[in-house]
Amino acid sequence: MDPIWGLLLLLVLFLAGLPVTYALGFSALFIMRFSTGMKWITIGQQMMAGLNSFTILAVPLFLLAGKLMNKCGVTDRLFKFARAIVGWMPGGLGHVNILASFIFAGMSGTAIADASGLGLIEIKAMKDAGYDKDFSCAVTAASSTLGPIIPPSMPLVVYGTISGTSIGALFVAGVIPGIIMGVIMMALVFIYALIRKYPRDRVGSKRELLHACKEGFLPCMTPVIILLGIYTGIFTPTESAAIVVVYAAILGILVYREINFREFVDVLKETVADAIGICILISAATLFGNVLVKAMIPQTVMEFIVNSINNKYVFLLILNLALLLVGMFMETVSAITILTPIILPVAVAFGINPIHLGIIMVLNLMIGVVSPPFGVVLFAINKVGEISFGRLVKAMVPWFIVLLAALAIVTMLPWTCTWLPSTMGLGGL
Repeated sequence: MDPIWGLLLLLVLFLAGLPVTYALGFSALFIMRFSTGMKWITIGQQMMAGLNSFTILAVPLFLLAGKLMNKCGVTDRLFKFARAIVGWMPGGLGHVNILASFIFAGMSGTAIADASGLGLIEIKAMKDAGYDKDFSCAVTAASSTLGPIIPPSMPLVVYGTISGTSIGALFVAGVIPGIIMGVIMMALVFIYALIRKYPRDRVGSKRELLHACKEGFLPCMTPVIILLGIYTGIFTPTESAAIVVVYAAILGILVYREINFREFVDVLKETVADAIGICILISAATLFGNVLVKAMIPQTVMEFIVNSINNKYVFLLILNLALLLVGMFMETVSAITILTPIILPVAVAFGINPIHLGIIMVLNLMIGVVSPPFGVVLFAINKVGEISFGRLVKAMVPWFIVLLAALAIVTMLPWTCTWLPSTMGLGGL
């Protein structure tokens, strides 16, 4: 039987609302039974092989670090620090929102942690200062997309594990694209401020500035520790996740003293529950990917695309459109685990660096999480900001344009992703 029926079954199961893990598993079994000669006894081995990787340890560790940072009052300190640095600019709190998200991205690695953690503080402060709710919620949603681009990044860990790409190189590769996104978003805030006459914060005294810097210094050191540790070879990207967890625990328990033992245990329980779900998904996706390869589906897709398209940039355009569409309907980690085995060999055939491809994939999927109809960040902001879904989507339109502009720059200029890893000796060019 043609293995395409297995992919159609996967689509039907998705549309029926079956959880992604089960949909992948059932589809893999269907293709195994009717399209390959694979033995059933290998199912457990293949699923375990997906988790038998040192790099996978980074997933629960970064989850734990992000939850600890949210719990120990880091978000409030980061917001005050960012406010002291850029609050004086026209549309000050809009710039503060973006800068705080940029810094927090270096701790959490996910968009939803940013939206639900910083979002409540940012939106309340902006509304209290006279900013309209639409703008406050939209800029908060847009800035949360920085989370998985700036290192560390959980989606990049998953992509690196599946594709065999250096996670350290992927982490470093996200720095320049993240800066590009932040600068373009701040430019839009500036335009909004001029048109709508948004206020700027007063310039604080030296004492206030020093106090804010003192409070924000330790949290801001998180991404610095990660990048310096990887660059100097003191620890691997996976080990950096453990370092961040220890650092977050020290901040929350010993320095700020905002987490007691019972709360720490609760955070551990939440992390275990989330990590189990992700790990089961990765194991099911590994089985599905192996079955696809055995059924020659990636090879067939690659041959078809290479024969149909002879221009790398046309392929990148089609890829971006497809990933944007997928991101609107599918959760990020699920999309990466399913699509990477199919897309990677085709991209390599067109001469696209796997590091560049990883950033393109994650950036597309991040635009998806702030897009209707199923963008998870939109639902988080809808709840946190107490704004209707339709009103929020309408307010997001200018931010979609800005994010698409950043995507176009990163797509057309591969060096934005490959230059820094190459310079740091992590690969890239």
